[in-house]
Amino acid sequence: MSDGRYVFRNCIPDGSIDVVNVQPGEILSREWSFRVNMPPELQEELDGGEWDPRNILHGKDGELYDEEGNFLAEVNTFQAQMNFNTNDYQAAGNMVVWGITTGYTFTLTFTETIVRDKMLVKILNGFKKGEKMPQLNFTGVLRAHD
Repeated sequence: MSDGRYVFRNCIPDGSIDVVNVQPGEILSREWSFRVNMPPELQEELDGGEWDPRNILHGKDGELYDEEGNFLAEVNTFQAQMNFNTNDYQAAGNMVVWGITTGYTFTLTFTETIVRDKMLVKILNGFKKGEKMPQLNFTGVLRAHD
């Protein structure tokens, strides 16, 4: 069995982000959604070997970095989705309507357990006049059980 390692580069915030969501007695967390502007890299392909319930893989060790390689957050719950843009094409005289892929997007979502606001500050600073929005890199690992 081997780990799976996924790298998502040039991520920018997308959609709604919880700046603060406080509930009595609950651990502070923040949900994030990012558009991934580069195709993901599979640095290590996940290989669970023969299925054995004692070796079920579970996600952990997600890490988010800024464009300079500075660590911003550890994330244990994450999801990446690939979304396709498909248009219909029907040739003259042909009854079959073909689907043609015209593009794709990747979306990365995760929930951060808030320990410090380092990542939020980095993004909020991107809104200041003269600053550019940071591009972040995310590495997610699925550890194999031996």
